[in-house]
Amino acid sequence: MRRTCIVGILCAVISGGLVTTAAGNARPAWVVPETLNVRSGPGTDRRLIGQLNRGAKVHVTATESNWCWARLPNGEWGWIAQWLLEFSVDRGRQLAAQAGGGSGNPSSGSSAWIRPDTVNVRSGPGTNHERRGQLNRGASVSIIRSEQGWSYCRTPGGHGWIRSDLLERDASAGQRLAQGSSNPGGNPSSMSRQKGHVSASDVRLRSGPGTDQSVRGMLARGATVFALERRGDWLRVDVHGGQDGWVHSSLVKFEDGGPTSTASSGTSGSTSKGFITGSRVHLRAGPSLSERIRAHVVQGQTVYVTQRQGDWYRVRVHGGNDGWIHTSLVRMAGEGEPAPARPAAQEQSGSTARGYVAGSRVRLRAGPGTTESIRATVVEGQTVYVTGRQGDWVSVTVHGGASGWIHGDLVRFEGEEPARPPAAETPAPATPAPTAEPSPRTVGRQVEDLTAWIGEDTVNVRYGPGTDHEIKMRLSRGTQVDVQELTGHWCKIADDQGNSGWVAGWVMNFKGPGQDPTVIDGDQEIRVRTAWVARPTVNVRSGPGTGYESIGQTVLGTEVIILDREDDWYRVVLDNGKTGYMASWLLDTRAQRRARLEDETPPASSLGQAIIATARRYLGSRYVRGGTTPAGFDCSGFVQYVLRQHGIRVSRTSRTQFRDGTPVSRDQLQPGDVVFFRDTYRAGISHVGIFIGGDEFIHAGNRRTGVNITTLSSAYYSRRYAGARRMR
Repeated sequence: MRRTCIVGILCAVISGGLVTTAAGNARPAWVVPETLNVRSGPGTDRRLIGQLNRGAKVHVTATESNWCWARLPNGEWGWIAQWLLEFSVDRGRQLAAQAGGGSGNPSSGSSAWIRPDTVNVRSGPGTNHERRGQLNRGASVSIIRSEQGWSYCRTPGGHGWIRSDLLERDASAGQRLAQGSSNPGGNPSSMSRQKGHVSASDVRLRSGPGTDQSVRGMLARGATVFALERRGDWLRVDVHGGQDGWVHSSLVKFEDGGPTSTASSGTSGSTSKGFITGSRVHLRAGPSLSERIRAHVVQGQTVYVTQRQGDWYRVRVHGGNDGWIHTSLVRMAGEGEPAPARPAAQEQSGSTARGYVAGSRVRLRAGPGTTESIRATVVEGQTVYVTGRQGDWVSVTVHGGASGWIHGDLVRFEGEEPARPPAAETPAPATPAPTAEPSPRTVGRQVEDLTAWIGEDTVNVRYGPGTDHEIKMRLSRGTQVDVQELTGHWCKIADDQGNSGWVAGWVMNFKGPGQDPTVIDGDQEIRVRTAWVARPTVNVRSGPGTGYESIGQTVLGTEVIILDREDDWYRVVLDNGKTGYMASWLLDTRAQRRARLEDETPPASSLGQAIIATARRYLGSRYVRGGTTPAGFDCSGFVQYVLRQHGIRVSRTSRTQFRDGTPVSRDQLQPGDVVFFRDTYRAGISHVGIFIGGDEFIHAGNRRTGVNITTLSSAYYSRRYAGARRMR
């Protein structure tokens, strides 16, 4: 079947300009850059299907428009940019040898060595996959392929996935790891994330230690970096925001005067041992709730604190992961249980106290007063972090990112009794212990005998659970599917043809085709399909009433799918596969939340003008590749930052932002809509800005212009216009 498919593809594209060679005359070629993308078609706008490392050997059987159709080391096929391949046998073998791959035998992959003391080997590319085993520092593995920051490797005990940043690909450095070298002279030395700043303008961040390495990005003067490793005169650094690479040590100024080598053990040097106090805590890439989530840690897990910045700890989790956790969620070794955090009575800022919303439907306002505009609505039991107080009002950041002001009477602080008794359904401990993070999400938990029907006209079926995954196919309204697995609000389904993929639970019916549980909200009857637990702890019961036995408990933020409704009770299924009943007044449904936001969102015209006013404040700001703050923006970072000031969250890159929001035709554009352009510095969606009306948009253009205003009808942008999205 596979061979027939490949032959069919080749035959189909020959007439389109594809130059082919006989299979027996396939040309060997070797990968030149450190990492090379393999795509589903000839172009950078095609889907990414894998990656190869420097020195990997492939066999090219056809070319089209400077792209090569090639057989990969693992036997799969894909498209590779021709200009990134070396066809000279002698040079190719040198590349393979430099990468530790010997002769470049396609079955061997590229060699790598374990860098930390201990590394987990997992069944899939992510910390949510089960652990198959562990490898120690210096163990040798062979990389077969890489994706999403993980590498599929042949290990001494079999095969499995290892985080790519925990692997050393340099052969000489790997041999030293294997020999247990103490890193004399110019050998690599580990560093405990010493903080520094770039001391020159337009510093190149490279893929390896040397000027012959490829450039990954540009750093502006003053950019914050954290040193991870030193190799001769070069430093491997983690740039604030997540990117990593190598810079020359002379271009970095450290806060403590200079980098020094430290032991890699989490218990030595300036590290301190601590324990996680929340049931499910996010480990973030930086010291902020807006930073991306790297992993999850659980209550009682051991961490080693290596740095403090404000109310955040930089920690290394026992087992290898590192990142940032709020200080309120870590108890240091030797300490008793932490005292409840409370804000001071006077006006303050800078400190952070954790609290919970005490009203059933509370408005989050732009300022301390009922005359201020409403930014969002929060529900009872929702977690907030209090950062300041002014009179009777407190400034809060809601778990998830939105910020604003709430009256102090509507916030209950950790350790306090509720302002009013909990509902009868809530379990009875005198002082419930709300969790700091939503309940654990178990990826891929299987369920049995759960049938659903597509509930919208056309629904996307994706390769994974989330809108950031590619669309695999589409199904139409009324199609019956079997639900095989659950992840939060996402369902892995299979249709009657055996096709499978992931569909959002809020676009499906679980009672029958065209049937949904409904609820009356105000004067509206709303269909409800998914919900979140809105109290600190809630029982799951065997039937629709408090007289039925409790078969389990859920915590604040747990995601459930609503199957049916009986009076004031919902029959639900959780992502652990458990089905039961929960009281409707203890759940916050997705449909009701969206309806409330629509009711209280300012009219499009006023919100659009507010967005534009915010965007104009940054006219003239510098363009910095990868920048997401007023210190420097790139195009998508600028859009993301401006919209976030108005409680609108969008993806990070222009390509993923193009999948957010609602499509808008060009003749229906309104101020505040987001406009997209293709084929600017790369193929496909590659630039984005905010429409301000009158044929103009504001955007972070380039290093020469910074944030500026341009016309849509300009010669350059008019022919590259790709479409628009309304994000509000």
